Amino acid sequence: MIGDMDRARKYEADKIVLLGLFAVGLLIAQILTVSRYTGPQKQGTKVIAEIKRKGISSFFPERQGRSFFVIRDAADRTAGFTADVVGPAAPPYKLGIQSAALLYARPRYRKEQLMSFKSDERFSTFSWKSEVVISGRRSRKELLLGDDGVLTIGESGQSRKRGYTPAEHSIPDALLDLVFSQMLDSGYKKIIVDAIDSDGQTTEVAIRQTRTVGPGALSGLPEYELNVIFLDRRRSSQQVHLDADKRISGISLQQDPKYEFERTTLEEVLRRVPEAARYIAPMLTASEPNQP
Repeated sequence: MIGDMDRARKYEADKIVLLGLFAVGLLIAQILTVSRYTGPQKQGTKVIAEIKRKGISSFFPERQGRSFFVIRDAADRTAGFTADVVGPAAPPYKLGIQSAALLYARPRYRKEQLMSFKSDERFSTFSWKSEVVISGRRSRKELLLGDDGVLTIGESGQSRKRGYTPAEHSIPDALLDLVFSQMLDSGYKKIIVDAIDSDGQTTEVAIRQTRTVGPGALSGLPEYELNVIFLDRRRSSQQVHLDADKRISGISLQQDPKYEFERTTLEEVLRRVPEAARYIAPMLTASEPNQP
């Protein structure tokens, strides 16, 4: 009987030790998880702070930038195009930027999206208008970040809603390509930022440099590849390729359906998507310095 009691006490003592070790293990795992998260987030905050310090226009030669991408589907068919035009902003956004972005998917995909973004150099105030047409249904939305630092959201047919104050590691996803470039310049391998989309929703984005590819055939300098994961419930991801100048040269969407975005020229867009002319011409005219 005494031996049985000793064995029982020993069993209870061993169980307490094991539970203690298990608790310590969980604590260590939690500390490591927090460390893996807070480190990239702090680095993301530094990247965005550096973009603000430099100013948005410093990322564009002569404060003017144009980029065009052809969209290809999984069967290598031309599915549409995107166009982005960036230039100096008109008042009240003194020394700031204005940009227009268009995504056009051919009729079988039934989507058009046009965005207009105006901001000061540090995107501490901005106006962001978007219009989406899907299968003939049109919706409009406008975001305003005021001098008080509060983002408000307006929808077509509705009164403006008071929103929230973006975190210091937040950036409009219209400027996400600047984050890619500055991350590489800063030498970080992984960062986390908050991306604000044109609906006013904020999503954490994890960006990791997966490899350096190079040298490039034309430049002789290294090129880069990033893995970009949007940490919402869908967990969509992209492989982003950047050239030696740290400009996006291509994007591969990893979810289904899969699409490839390939950087190209205006002439190539018009050749492969002839109807693009009626969409792009107004954008180019509006971006000329002498235009209001």
